[in-house]
Amino acid sequence: MKISQLSLAIIPSVSAFAPRDVSFSRTRTTLNAALVKDDKPIYDPLGLYPKDSLERKAGLIKPLETVPEPEKEVTDPLSIYGDKSQVSEAVEMSASVPFLPRPAHLDGSLPGDRGFDPFNFSSDANALEWYRKSEQKHGRIAMLAAVGWPIAELFHK
Repeated sequence: MKISQLSLAIIPSVSAFAPRDVSFSRTRTTLNAALVKDDKPIYDPLGLYPKDSLERKAGLIKPLETVPEPEKEVTDPLSIYGDKSQVSEAVEMSASVPFLPRPAHLDGSLPGDRGFDPFNFSSDANALEWYRKSEQKHGRIAMLAAVGWPIAELFHK
């Protein structure tokens, strides 16, 4: 009796790992491809569709956004190029990081601006203004905390 109960407990768990019917999976993918035939693009930002999927082969998967490639300017801060005709002379290098070009919005008009922006946070003028205001706000909060902490320690029981 114990053997039959054990076999009844094992059969469902073993069948869970059995291979699926191939014809079922093929009909399902053809059904998915037939349903996608309306001209709506499919976006796959995480790359979850396999390379050999019907949707990818049919060209239905579109990129989420297209990014135009900017024209690359050749800079030579270390004077490696012997032929200077390939090097762009119009690029101004940053004073703080001499091997990076100076960001366009950091032109020296801001106080303390030496062109230090290795992560390109100042690529947008509105973002740069927002970062300046948030830096002032956080600096003021830090000054209040520097005064408030010792006062809280003095009045603590």
